Amino acid sequence: MWGDIAIAFLLAFIVTFMATPYTIKIARKVGAVDIPKDKRRMHKKAMPKFGGPAVILGFLIAVIYILIVMNLENKIDLFGIEHYGMKLIRNVFRNYRNINFLCDG
Repeated sequence: MWGDIAIAFLLAFIVTFMATPYTIKIARKVGAVDIPKDKRRMHKKAMPKFGGPAVILGFLIAVIYILIVMNLENKIDLFGIEHYGMKLIRNVFRNYRNINFLCDG
């Protein structure tokens, strides 16, 4: 289990590391850049303010990896009698009413 957690951590790090340059490019295109206009700012050049999506993507990839590995090793049964998978989908999309047809409970 600890090996799977280490792999998930490394996977999240690599995905975030690889996605960050793309989010910087998107931030510059969209205009989500902090431009220092006075002496109070600590940065001397323009800094992108759009790093969150890269971190969230890395986290989601790591969580999906852990869920798949735990399901394959029979440590959690996502689609068994407890319907953990459907409960997870319902909690992710709880604000959408059309998802209720997937869940029986």
